[in-house]
Amino acid sequence: MAPTTVGTTSAGAPKPAARATGRTGTEEFHSAPLSVAQEAAVLFAANHAAAAEAVLRAETRDPAGRTNRQVWLMLFDLFEVAQNRTEFDAISMLFTVRFEQSPPVWAGGAEVAPDPRRAQNRERKDFFALKPTATGELAVEIEKFLAFAENKGAVRLDAGKVTSITATEAELLTVALQRLRRLKTPMWFNSMDSLERVLRGAFNERVSEATKPFWLLLFELYILQGKGEAFEELGLEFAVAYEISPPNWEIYMNSIAKAAAESAPAGQAEPEPGFALKGVISAESGNQFAELAAFAAAQQEAVIDMSKVLRIDFNACHQFFEVVKAIQLGGKRVILSDLSELNAALLEAFGFNRHAILIRRKAN
Repeated sequence: MAPTTVGTTSAGAPKPAARATGRTGTEEFHSAPLSVAQEAAVLFAANHAAAAEAVLRAETRDPAGRTNRQVWLMLFDLFEVAQNRTEFDAISMLFTVRFEQSPPVWAGGAEVAPDPRRAQNRERKDFFALKPTATGELAVEIEKFLAFAENKGAVRLDAGKVTSITATEAELLTVALQRLRRLKTPMWFNSMDSLERVLRGAFNERVSEATKPFWLLLFELYILQGKGEAFEELGLEFAVAYEISPPNWEIYMNSIAKAAAESAPAGQAEPEPGFALKGVISAESGNQFAELAAFAAAQQEAVIDMSKVLRIDFNACHQFFEVVKAIQLGGKRVILSDLSELNAALLEAFGFNRHAILIRRKAN
């Protein structure tokens, strides 16, 4: 993703700029001007709260936009996250005069962190980042990964630093993952999309016995992540390429994720509140995303409770988008509920509403 500096753009990231030239969405979908609300939301996501406040305040004073109720509600959200009760109360009076109705109620109690950055989850003790050595090799790290996972009894593997892999290393990693799967080790995965691209790049160059380990590792990754449809598509490609049957699909169940899903109260007509995301959703939120994917796998309708999300970091938006998109493309209905106005405007800017139903929280 792009750095948090607003004005820099990359695929999948909106660019806040002058109102006439701002762009939103992903290249996969569409490109359109950012609304004032979306521009402010992107600035807030990029940790430029003061700039976001300036944009919103300017709109409340603009004759053409001062009756835009959304920007007022976003200001309330911004002051509440910042724990600025003085400014919250000040605009409450103005809001009442402007709209002739009660303003939102201050709800920023002790459970809301004064600084959103303090709410980021620290790395779990079972987290392992697979990355090459100084000489670019992975074999030693794969051995360390297997020993680490067996020692901890569970593992969260991050493959975001893997930019290349040899056939021998791919085979080693496949064997390690298969061993952990057969030991029924609970596993979660971060940044697997980048490793999948590396593997596809390796075997798309040519079809030979030498490239088969890349295929087999990708099959294993799809099994572990429960990507049955992707597994089937890869199986067809494999059968055409090698003129032999692909590996058989096997069911992998993360026992911890399953127990968490089963512990939810049964027989409720309403699925609310669903899976709760909390704090600041950042590039370090891979654990929450993995748990969300596991939760959604056991649901027909994946309800994601966003009421305790203080901020969605700009750098995490694309990753979050891909998680939601994958759930929806897996045949699930995705509902993001109890969104603040700030977070709702951001998600709309990124095109989340193409894959999920966005439900704002009640203003009063």
